[in-house]
Amino acid sequence: MAAGRATPDPPLFVDRERERAQLRELIDRPGPNLALVTGQRRVGKTYLLTNTWPDAQTFYFVAAEGSSPINRRELVQSVARHFDLRLDPSDYPSWRTVFRLLYELRTPEPLVIVLDEFQYLMGTREGVPSQLNAIHDVHRDDRPFVLVLCGSAVRTMEQLNADDAPLYGRFARTIRVEPFDYFDAAALVPASTHRERAMAYGIVGGTPRYLRALRADRSLRDNVAAEVLSPGGQIRMQVETLIDQERGLRKPEDYKALLRAIGAGRTSAQEIATYAALADDISSTKRMLAKLVELGYVRAERNFGATGTAPFRFRLADPALQFHAKIVSRFRSELATDDPREVWAEEIAPARLDSYMGGIFERMAAEGYQRHRQRLGLPMIDTWSRWEGTVSTERGSGEPRSVEVDIVASLTNGRMLTGAIKWGNLGIDVHAKHLRELTMLADAGHAWAKKALHPDSPLLYVTGGVLSPDFAARAEQDGHPVTTLTLDDLYHGLTPAVVPQALRWPDAG
Repeated sequence: MAAGRATPDPPLFVDRERERAQLRELIDRPGPNLALVTGQRRVGKTYLLTNTWPDAQTFYFVAAEGSSPINRRELVQSVARHFDLRLDPSDYPSWRTVFRLLYELRTPEPLVIVLDEFQYLMGTREGVPSQLNAIHDVHRDDRPFVLVLCGSAVRTMEQLNADDAPLYGRFARTIRVEPFDYFDAAALVPASTHRERAMAYGIVGGTPRYLRALRADRSLRDNVAAEVLSPGGQIRMQVETLIDQERGLRKPEDYKALLRAIGAGRTSAQEIATYAALADDISSTKRMLAKLVELGYVRAERNFGATGTAPFRFRLADPALQFHAKIVSRFRSELATDDPREVWAEEIAPARLDSYMGGIFERMAAEGYQRHRQRLGLPMIDTWSRWEGTVSTERGSGEPRSVEVDIVASLTNGRMLTGAIKWGNLGIDVHAKHLRELTMLADAGHAWAKKALHPDSPLLYVTGGVLSPDFAARAEQDGHPVTTLTLDDLYHGLTPAVVPQALRWPDAG
C-alpha cells in the first residue's frame, strides 16, 4: 500500500453482533439473569462486554491472580467507589455476603455486573460457585439484573456449567468468543489486495488485539517489520509472553520448547519430545501437549478415517504463534542486529513466505467453504479433514510412496468430497495428481478413497494464485463434478482485489 493512501477506519465491531444481541436481550428480562462468557486472552471479550450496554448500566470488575480474600476485598472497595457507597470490606467476610450485596444494589437503570477473570475469584476451598448459586436461587426481585461471569481459563470457566456443577442450568446465555476467521480478520487489516489480506491473516491471525496493532498508514511489510519481527514489536512481545501468562503451568520453559518443536515441523509426540530435549519422559510430554491443546495453542489431528487409537499429529493452532515459531524464531539473531524490513525483504518474503502460507491457506479454505457454502450452493459437510502418509503402490508389495490429500470430507448426503488446496497457481496437473493419489489409496484398501473415486463424488480445488484457463472444464472430463474457489471467491463481499502481474497465469493475457 502506498504511503499516505487513505484507508477507512475499521468498523467498531466485526462479527460480534450475534453475541451482542444475545447479551443485550438479557437486560430486557425481569429478574436476575446469569451469563457465561469465555475465550482465550486477547480475543476481544473485554471489548465486547464494555461495548454492549450503556456505561450507566454497567459495573465492570477485573479480578487479579492472587488470593480469593484479596479479590473479595477489592471487589467490595470497587463497588463502593462506583456506586458512591460507604462499605467496609470487613462486613463482607464471605463470597455469599458479597454476592448478596451485588444482587441487592439499587440503581435507577437496569444493572449489568461483569466479573471478569472470574476464575481468579474462585480460590481452591471456598466453593464460590455454590455460594453464588445460593444467592441466585433465592433472589426474587423482578428488576432487570444481569451478572456476567467472564474468564480466559476456558475449560475452568466452562466447567461452571457442567452437569454436576452448582450453577448447572442457571446460565441464560453461554458464549465462547473465538478469534476471527480469515474473512472477518480482513476487516481490520489495512491491505489493498486479497493476497495481502490472506498473508496478513497468516502472519497475525484473527486475534483482535494483534490486528489492531496494524496501522493504516503502513504497508504490509512495514507493519510486519514493526510489530511482528522487531524485538520491541507489540505483537511479537505478546506472542512471546503467552505461556508466561498462563496460570498454573509448571516449567513454562518446557511448554515453550514444545511449541518451538511443533513450529519446527515436528508433529508426533515422540518427534516433539526429542526435538525439545524432553524424550526421557514421553508421558510428561503427552500431558503437556494435552494441556496446550486444552489452552487452544495446539491442535491434535488424525487422518480421515483413522481409528481412535491412531497417534495424533500436533500443529500450532494460532497463525500468529505459528509465524513466530516457524519464521521469527529462525531469524532471531538477524532481527536483533539488522533492520527487520531488510530481513523481511531479503530472507522471508522471497524465500519462505509462500511455503509458510501453504498450511495457513488450507485453514482458510476450510473456513471459506463453510462461510460461502450456501451462497455457492455447495453440499453440506459432515466432517472436514485431510490425509497424509505413505502407501504402497502394489497392495503392500510395492515401494512406499508419500501421499498427501488436502481435502477429505464426508458429506451429509453420504458422498465424499476431496480435492487440493494450493497457495500458488493451480494447473490441470494438480487434478491429475489428485486422482492418481486417490487411486493409490483405494488400491491400498482405504474405503473412503474408493468412494471418492465414484463419478458422483465432487472435487474441490482452491487456489490463492490464478486458475489455469479451462481448468474446471478439463477436470470434469474425468466424470466428477468440480468446484473451484479463488481468493476472489473466499473474500466475496469485500473490495475487489488487484491481481499482481507476477501472479497471473502466463496465457491469461
